[in-house]
Amino acid sequence: MRPPSIRRALLFRCGIGVGVLLCFLSASIYLLVRQSSYREADRSITQTAALLANQVELGHGGVTFEWQEGLGTNEALILEGLFQFWDERTGHTTRSPALQAHDLPRFHGAQGSPLVKSIVLPNGDRGRAVGLQVLPFVLPEESERMRSRGELIDPKSLPHTLVVAGSIEPEHHTLARLRYALASGVLLALALGFTLIDHVIRISLRPIDKLAREMHERAEHQLDCSLSLPREMPAELTGLAQNFDSLLARVAITRHRERDFIRHAAHELRTPIAGLRATIELALSQARDATSYAGYLTTCRAAADELGGLVTRLSALARIGTSAAAPEVLEVLDPHLLVTECLSPFLSTIELRHIHAVIEPAAPDLRFIGERTLSRIILNNLLDNAACYTPDNAVIRIRCERAGSQVQIIVSNPAADLTEDPARLFEPLFRRDSPLHDTGTHLGIGLTLSLDAASAMGGTLHACKTAAGWIEFIFGLPGATA
Repeated sequence: MRPPSIRRALLFRCGIGVGVLLCFLSASIYLLVRQSSYREADRSITQTAALLANQVELGHGGVTFEWQEGLGTNEALILEGLFQFWDERTGHTTRSPALQAHDLPRFHGAQGSPLVKSIVLPNGDRGRAVGLQVLPFVLPEESERMRSRGELIDPKSLPHTLVVAGSIEPEHHTLARLRYALASGVLLALALGFTLIDHVIRISLRPIDKLAREMHERAEHQLDCSLSLPREMPAELTGLAQNFDSLLARVAITRHRERDFIRHAAHELRTPIAGLRATIELALSQARDATSYAGYLTTCRAAADELGGLVTRLSALARIGTSAAAPEVLEVLDPHLLVTECLSPFLSTIELRHIHAVIEPAAPDLRFIGERTLSRIILNNLLDNAACYTPDNAVIRIRCERAGSQVQIIVSNPAADLTEDPARLFEPLFRRDSPLHDTGTHLGIGLTLSLDAASAMGGTLHACKTAAGWIEFIFGLPGATA
């Protein structure tokens, strides 16, 4: 099955539109000419009927026709005149010489008014005829004579029907030629129209062809380059091209991040693997007793644990943010209790560095809706960062509060050495340049993982730096109604 084509669709639809328009115009022209021809023929026979109606006279005790007196001199009336009178009282008929023994259709309008219609003439030609009722007229002197004789005749008692016809065969031949000319013109115009429309459509669609070729020929290393749009690019396609450029840019960013992720992940894996290999080689370099081997195996287990934690975090970063990673079960959680539980594993590190962790009191009924495991991952990352990056003898403050429709957990600590934009802390594999930075445990993916986890629960996570030089991480989830 052939795919749909814009060019074919435009050509077909434009051709149909032009054809309908040409047919409508041709039909209109034909009907106007036909109406004009019939109107001229009707006017001619109506004028003849008016003249003949005025030549019916009452005299000498009967009806006489004045036109009969001019038969010898009116050759056109003898050879071409087609008319007929009927005496409605007696049924007697009087024909024009051209009719010979043939009759015309007998008709007239309502109450004797003129009526025009198409008929077939006695010789088989097509014609037009007008029928009307006429009454004989009486001259004044004839009225005097009838009074003197005492036989006054009312003209209304002697009605006649008059039908006058005329051939329209020449007009029909002319109309037939006109129909042929119009039909030929429509077909020729359609053929030329389809050719011109196809040419115009091909020219108009050239920018699409150029754009398609450029997209097809775009190399992998050119994904982040904008398309070179032709100057004749239609406005309707400019938005499509710009959106495609935007898509290419997002694809390039994604590919760049993937490459960075793989490069940094390989770098992070290289260090513990190299340490593990060096420990094993050192252990195998000479014969040792069981106690020495146990020490080396303990070191290898620590390196393996470090590798396992690294792989777990990398896998979580790959999964979180997809539809499959969205939490299936949300529950009502106590943020203050959750913070207390998550802070416990970090107390030894905090005490070792003489850092004071302060959990500010929260409203007893403060609750939010989230998934417990993901919420603990987020808080563990925030507290781990705070424990590692807070200067010695400083304070970590944690508070829970309601902010509009959200309940927020805010973890803040001094960060005078933070020179980067706080938003960059959420970039994958981003690391702060700090002497307190523990390269063994902080891989630059914890905050990225936390941000994706918060989004998966319908929450938010962002960071900001205060005027006092503190950094605040604000984790918010939808608040639970009482």
